[in-house]
Amino acid sequence: MAGNKPCGQHIELTSNSAVRITQCNCGMIHVSMHQNGVTVRMTPDALRNTWAGLKAAIDRIDEEAVPSFGGSIIN
Repeated sequence: MAGNKPCGQHIELTSNSAVRITQCNCGMIHVSMHQNGVTVRMTPDALRNTWAGLKAAIDRIDEEAVPSFGGSIIN
């Protein structure tokens, strides 16, 4: 990424065992994934759209994990 200026000071927005998300003073969001060391820089709007896509994928994974018996629940 030749020609890119390095970002300045970062403020940590959140961090857990999988990811660290910071925002630099230029406004860019940095999403650093601990498992593979990849950091993605994006705008706040791109982060929102990324989250919406990830959330939709997680919802589908969770739906597939719940067994369906195809009937009604009777008490």
